[in-house]
Amino acid sequence: MDRLFIIVAIAAFLLYIVTRIRAFRMQDSLEKRILESRAKTALGTVLVMLSINMLFFSMYTALEIIIGVVFFVFGAANAVHGFKAHKHYTAQLD
Repeated sequence: MDRLFIIVAIAAFLLYIVTRIRAFRMQDSLEKRILESRAKTALGTVLVMLSINMLFFSMYTALEIIIGVVFFVFGAANAVHGFKAHKHYTAQLD
């Protein structure tokens, strides 16, 4: 089960890299912001998956728990903010 979280984290990281490179090359500001919000959501997913893996499938030391909670909070905040930004910017395309 822990391998599933690692596979999802790797896939989300690759998606983050691809969308970040595509956003860097874009000239149009609205499309660039849409891609940046997708990248932010993917980065949040990476952090959440790594924190879940760290919290539930490892030895429970105090440092791992603290780092896992911090990763989870920052990852969830990134994912939620990226999702809301993506929803906002795609509504402007219509």
